[in-house]
Amino acid sequence: MEVIFLKNNRVAVIAAGGSGSRMGASLPKQYIKIGGEPIIIHTLRQFTACDFDRILALVPIDYVKYTTELLKEYEISGVTVISGGKTRNDTILKAISFLREQGELDASTILLTHDSVRPFVTRRIIEENLEVCTSSGTCTTAIPATDTIVMGGEEVEEIFDRSKMQLVQTPQTFKALRFEEIYSSLTDEQKELATDCTRLFTLAGEKVYTVSGDMANIKLTYQSDIAFAEGYVKWLRKKAELEK
Repeated sequence: MEVIFLKNNRVAVIAAGGSGSRMGASLPKQYIKIGGEPIIIHTLRQFTACDFDRILALVPIDYVKYTTELLKEYEISGVTVISGGKTRNDTILKAISFLREQGELDASTILLTHDSVRPFVTRRIIEENLEVCTSSGTCTTAIPATDTIVMGGEEVEEIFDRSKMQLVQTPQTFKALRFEEIYSSLTDEQKELATDCTRLFTLAGEKVYTVSGDMANIKLTYQSDIAFAEGYVKWLRKKAELEK
């Protein structure tokens, strides 16, 4: 198929395959409402405000129609909804396959991947990911560790130097075809370890650069996170009103 050369060859991939089991929710957690709107809607708005050639939302197959209807309800345009995979890597590979089918994939295509349940990602974080990937290579968003990090189960086996530790967030940004190439070269055991894009690239011996994240860019996982999110949405809306 002939490749369509896009404006910037930048694609946002919003991974929305979570089940919400740890949240104890009756529906996938990305559809829980905060501030009166589903989490995934808050997240997608952050990306529609940026300069992407395409935004893909990859959701559970049973929620493709439902998500499409939500986009209409909340007047979100410029987002394509397709079904995701069983794992994060499967979801990214499905996004790459979709782009290939559309003739929108070549060696310069950059994928910016993000968790749908991190609704407080900022435009600054998104744009810095794109800038670093374009100039240097694969990158991930991270924040300095503020708690002591230990290794062990019932007993502490090792305490790490906190000053050298960072906590990884998303977005994570990389060349699409390089991801596909590395993943196909990994053993089954390595694929089990590579549950994070950062890990996948480091397993291949490649450098991964960091972009400064934000403490508010949390992954909403537990019920307590929803309480934080409700308060943070109220604060953001009040701040926006004051700045008008």
